[in-house]
This record gives sequence, C-alpha cells and structure tokens, in this order.
Amino acid sequence: MSQKQVAYIKPVVEAEDPLVLRRRYRWLLVLAACGGAAALGHQLLWTRRLLDLLGAGSEASARVFGCFFLGLALGAAVGEILARRVRRPWRLLAVAEAGIALLSVPALLLPAWTGWIWPALGPEGLLSAAGPVLKFLLSFAVIFPPAFVMGWFLPLAAPAILRGPLELGRHGLMLYACNTLGGVLGLAVVALLALQWFGAQGAMLTVMAVNLCVAVGLWRLDRGPEQPAANLPAAREDARRDRGPPSPTLRAPLLLSAFSGFAILAAEVAALELVMLVAPLSFYAPAAILITVILLLGAAAAVTPLLERKFGGAERLLPTILILSGVATAAAPLLFFALALHGPGLPPAATLTQFLANLLVFCLLCLGPGLFLAGLVFPLTTAWLGTHRGNRSGRSWGWLLAVNGAGGWLGAELAYRLFLPAFGIHLTLGGVGLLYVLAGAAVYAAQSRPRRTSDGALALGGGLVVLLLLTVWLRGLPVTNPHQNFTILREQTGREGTIAVVEHPQLGRAILVSNQYILGSTQVHHDQARQAHLPLLLHPAPREAAFIGVATGITPGAALDHAGVDSITAVELSGNVLAAARDFFDDHNRGVVGHPRAVAVREDGRTWFAAARGRYDVVVGDLFLPWGPGEARLYSVEHFMNVRRSLRSGGIFCQWLAMYQLTPEQFEIIAATFREVFPETHLFAGGFRHQSPILALVGFADTPLDWDVVADRCREERAAGGVRDLLMRHPEGLATLYLGPLRSEDLAPVGPLNTLGNLRVELDAGRERVTGNPGAKYFYGSRWLEFAGRRESLLGETGLLPDHLAPHPRAGRLLMEADLAWHRELPQTADLLREAFRILPATMLRDPAADRDTWPGKPALP
Repeated sequence: MSQKQVAYIKPVVEAEDPLVLRRRYRWLLVLAACGGAAALGHQLLWTRRLLDLLGAGSEASARVFGCFFLGLALGAAVGEILARRVRRPWRLLAVAEAGIALLSVPALLLPAWTGWIWPALGPEGLLSAAGPVLKFLLSFAVIFPPAFVMGWFLPLAAPAILRGPLELGRHGLMLYACNTLGGVLGLAVVALLALQWFGAQGAMLTVMAVNLCVAVGLWRLDRGPEQPAANLPAAREDARRDRGPPSPTLRAPLLLSAFSGFAILAAEVAALELVMLVAPLSFYAPAAILITVILLLGAAAAVTPLLERKFGGAERLLPTILILSGVATAAAPLLFFALALHGPGLPPAATLTQFLANLLVFCLLCLGPGLFLAGLVFPLTTAWLGTHRGNRSGRSWGWLLAVNGAGGWLGAELAYRLFLPAFGIHLTLGGVGLLYVLAGAAVYAAQSRPRRTSDGALALGGGLVVLLLLTVWLRGLPVTNPHQNFTILREQTGREGTIAVVEHPQLGRAILVSNQYILGSTQVHHDQARQAHLPLLLHPAPREAAFIGVATGITPGAALDHAGVDSITAVELSGNVLAAARDFFDDHNRGVVGHPRAVAVREDGRTWFAAARGRYDVVVGDLFLPWGPGEARLYSVEHFMNVRRSLRSGGIFCQWLAMYQLTPEQFEIIAATFREVFPETHLFAGGFRHQSPILALVGFADTPLDWDVVADRCREERAAGGVRDLLMRHPEGLATLYLGPLRSEDLAPVGPLNTLGNLRVELDAGRERVTGNPGAKYFYGSRWLEFAGRRESLLGETGLLPDHLAPHPRAGRLLMEADLAWHRELPQTADLLREAFRILPATMLRDPAADRDTWPGKPALP
C-alpha cells in the first residue's frame, strides 16, 4: 500500500470512536425499522394497484409476487458488490431511499398512464400471447425497479456500521430484526389505518414520505471522511477471496440460506390457506396472518444472539433447530384442528381490534412454534457466516440475503403451483417439515466438530415423527368442516384458495370456497337461471351476451334457452371453478363450458370488460361477495364505466346483489356508484324468498325501460319454448318482481362513491363481517320486506307501469310476505296467497308449458 493510501486511511480508522459508532448504530436501527415499514407498506399497496390493472387472477398475483421478491434478491446481490466499492455508503443509501420514493411514482399514477392499454389490446389480444407478456412487462416495470433498490439496504448498511465492537452475529442480526419488525408496523398501519383514512393514493404518498424521511436520516449519518473500506488490507483480501465461485465455507451458508427462504415461504403459503379455512373471508384476515408471520420471523431474528450465546454457537444449534422446525411445521395441522374443532377456535369479536387480536393469538398457537423455529434458521446461518469465516463486518451477507430471497420466491411458487394442488394443505406442511428434518440431518452429518449421540438421536426421532405425521395422522384431516355433512366430490387448493365440489342433503351439489362460502348450488338452480332470463327479456333483441362470473355455470347456461342469443361469453377468474362447472354441473348448466354458442374465458372481469369495447347487448354481473378480498372491485365506478363502454347501443347491464350480505349503508354506496354510470337504472327482485333475497340493478345505456318490449320478448320466448320459468314467460311475472326506478332522491347521501382507490365497500363490508353480529344489519327477513314495501310505495308515485301491470308489484310484495309467514307457520299465509293470486292473471298461473317448480318462493304452487 502506498504512503498516500496509508495517510488517507489513517484518520478514518482513528475516527472510529466506539461511542460514536454505537450512537450511529442505534440511529440506524430506527431507520432500518422505518425502511422495513415502508418496504412492506409498498408491497401491499403495489400489489393492490397492479391487481387493479392486471386483474386478481392467480397468474397476476404470481407475477407481482415474483417481481417483488426477485427484485429484492438481485438488489441484495448488487448491494453486496457495491459495498466493496462505494466510498460513501450512507450517502448512497440515502439516494437509494429517495430513489424508492421516486420509482414508486409509476405505481402511484398507474391509472393515469395505463387506461388506454386494454382497449388498445382488445379481447383477442388479451387472450393471445401478447396478453400475458404485456402483464409481465407492466409488473416488471412498476415493481422490479423500486424493489431492486430496496434490496441494497442491509448489504450496504451492515459493512458500513459493523466495525470495532459491532459484529454481524449480534448487531447485524438486530439490524435485520428491526428491519423485519418494522415491516409488521408498516403492514398494520397501511392495512388498518392508512387505506381507510387516505385511500390507496393517499396511503402510497404516506409511505413515499416515510422513504424520504429515512433518506434524510441516512444522509445525516454521512458525516466524516470517506470510508474506502475496499482499500484496507483485510477488506482487499476478502474481496479477492469472494470473486468467482463461492469458497467451500461460503457455499454451505449459501445453500442453507436458499433452503431457509424456500422452506419458510412454502410453509407460509400453506399456513395461510390453512388459517383461511376458519378466518372470515375479508381484506383484514390475510393481512393479519401475514403480520403474524413477519412478527414471528422478526422475533426469531431478535432472540438468535441470545440463543447462540446460551447454547454454544450457531453451528451447534443449526441441526437441532432445523429438526425441531420440521416436527413443529408438520404438526401445525394437528394443532390447528385441536384449536378449531376441539378448542376455543376463533372466538367472535366486538371490534376490529379484538378480531385481529383473536386471530393473532390463534395463529401464534397453531402456527407459531413451526414458524418461529423456522425463522431461526436464516439468522443462525448469518451468525455462522460471521463467526466461521471470521466475517464480523457482514461482508458477503448480501449473498446470503440474495439467495434467501430467491429461494423464498421459488418456495412460494412451487407451493402454489405444485405442492398444494398435488398434495393439499396438510401434506404440504408435512412435506416441508420432512425437508427441514432432512436438512438438519445433512447439516449434522457435514459438520466437522465432534458429533454428539443426542444430535443423531434427535435427527432420527424427528424424521420418524414427521413420517408418522405424513403417513398416518395428516392424511385423514379434512379441509371442510366435518360437522356440515358434506360429501366431497373434488377438492383443489392453490393460489385461488381451496375449491371443493360438495354434495349436501339440503343444498344439492355445490361449490364450496375455502370452507366458508357456497358458490351456487343445484338446489336453487331455477333462481340462478332467472338471473340470466330477466335481463335478456328486457332487451328487444339480445344477440351477444356476457356474464361476469361463472360459478356452477347455471346462470350463463340459462342464456342458451334464448334462441335469439347467438353468442355467450362467460368470464371467470378461477380455473378451478371453470373446471368444476364443466365436470360436475353440465346437466344443470346445459354444458355451457364448451358449448358451441359459448366461450368460457379465464380472466378477471374488470380486465376483460376494459378491453371489450362496444361488444355486447347484455352484460350480467353475478352475486359477488362484498367482503371477499378483491371482489368489491366489481362494484367500483371504474368497473361500471368499463362495462358501459362494452355495451352496444341500447345495451343493458344487470348487476345482481346478494341483499342478505349487505347493510343499508353498503347498498346505498353500491347503488349510488352504479347510478353515477347508469342514470337510467331500475330495480328488480330475484324472487320472493325472504331469507336470501337478491336484487338486480338494471342499467340501460341509452334507452328507457319499455314494457312493450318486455311483452314482445315474453311472447317470442313462449313461442320458442326454451324458457320455462313461469314468471319469465309473462310480462306480468316480470312486473311482479319490479321494484321501480332508482332515482337520486331515493338514495341517502353516501359521500364518496366506491372506487378502486378508496375500497369503501370492501373495507366496510370486511369490518362488518369480522366484528359484532355479522348479519344483524343485512337485508333479509322483515328488513327486506320493509325495503320492498318502501320501493313499492315509491313506484306507485312514478306511474311508470302500464295500467294493466300497475297492480302486479303489490302482488310481488304479498308473495314475499307469504313466504315469511309460511316459514314462521303463521295463519295469514293462505290469506296473503289468495290476495296475491287475485291480482295475477290466470293465464300465467295456469300456463301449461311452464315449469311450476320454478316458482321462487314458499309455499310451492299447487
């Protein structure tokens, strides 16, 4: 080394006062926590933003997840390279944090610069190879650059701060723990507060402001002379040794880090699907589970130095922790069922905070042991790197972080695409547990230190326990509630959740989603068919019809009964649901999946209708779960606008609402949002059932509701003989279900409409679902009858019905009251029926070609 270099380096070494260094370190811990909070907040917001554009399908989620994790992994690798060359690491990190905020601008402004893409591509382009390629490029362009820069933080910060008394195995791990636990804070604040207070755009601006604050803090650390660590003799030797292929001592930590990322992400994916079998479907449940997982990982990193000192070093601990992780991970389904079926389960909560606390405790009890132990593996590997190689300064840590992130991406993808579909939730967790045990045995066998007999016995015993779990105990565990008397015909688990085709004595054949929600059943197939008949009869000549949501296929299949409909497009997000409709419901859905007049498209409805301009005469929206994660996007003003643009002149959009899943406030928000796009909106009931009422919002693009058209269409269908629903064969039947126009004066002030940016319906419905008495405010029973009666009285003031049809809405209300009276075994049932039947024409009630089983209420027609 030259005299000039020695003179240049000397003041740097002398300036490393331990007290100053520790103050800097404590400040860096705060900045690491804030940076972690911003990173996980960004991930949540970017994912929602991209799925708003790309659709919420499994492939779109995979692209977004992959771009984020691969960005972090490659960023960590580049950060490791930069750490060997940069002279001002704090200044570079400050610029990087500010760069994350700047690189987030495309995600912030995503709707403004992407609105033209899908219309320009068109439906055919969306289905061609260009569609997936474009979606990948958009995901990569928006997420990869800022995620790549995020990956620099730990590889650059560790070598810059870990000098003198500060070492990787203790202080570096605390830096990692603070960064991880900060992510818990970021997820909680964004999911529970920022999205509700500020909406998606305001939340993104808030997180970007945190990045800028972290950048200012890092810039403050850049005080003092340059730090040319790469010129120090020891550092130069490290740099020389780390070029080219990894040395044998680095190769083992790299392999173990990659395995740790792979196994823990695979376990996390399966654990999420496991808990969602009991956690109420909502935006909040997955967020709470993810918060729990990251909390456990951060806690594991924080206690690793203590465990290492107490039990004799990382190298000695690693095989034991790996084996125990395997046993605890494989046993997680047994703990889950012990709590869910035989223990307290997930108790009801009065507030959102209480729900989240209950879910946190539940996850800690059944998943905590496995995830906590698994979370120790990477920190112990990091500590091993710092001691075994004499690498106290954290040099080469970036390589471990890089392969850990890449392994995590691979583990999650294989879990979703291979393990869960092939083996199910329970055996996937058991298989991951077996991998941990095998990894522990391999580490034990490869160690050069003297082996203890107890370690070998632990490896053998752990392997035997996991094999017993896999071959005996886990195989018999169900994914549906065994007390519900379901017969399972098919069961598939993947990124879409658990989809089961079941049979039930009362429900008939049905699709069960994540053990919680019935997605259509054959017992009510006439009601589902009516969801297609009604809007098709309101249009004078429907030729092209489209359906958003397939479920059992009964609703789109009913359109085949209309001889004038030339083409049917059925858009369904889930490939598993499409397969179930094709394989198990073809005798009820007319074989619509694969029918020559029908096209089944696997795509998000929002994306499809954004691309399809001026294509359809009639579009029908299925019953969407308002609290289901992402489903309320289909009640947004942006989606309604895209559907309107997809209609031809004279087109109709019919959006069905499950009123028994909506509070009055949520209905008012959806109705006001719909009417903003379709000023000419009319309401129709789906039948007379008081327990599960459904309502149609029927929007006319540029024509009014014409009852002469309805009479002509009913006459055509009676002549053709395809439609046999008694009410749908006669204009009087449709008038019986009519609840009048939706006028602005009929709606209470609701504030902002439901948009992709504010998520009003999804967040409010989710809170209502997980707290208090979900359903106490919903529209069913007497509350539904009050609503229908109010609508009937308003209809009488409008004079919109022809004279011969004017009395029929009253008959519909009387039949709803009769349905309620029949179920309650009240004596006035017969009187209500007689009064209603005096209004309805005998030609309709005695129609010989009608199927009397289609009557949508109780008691059945004689």
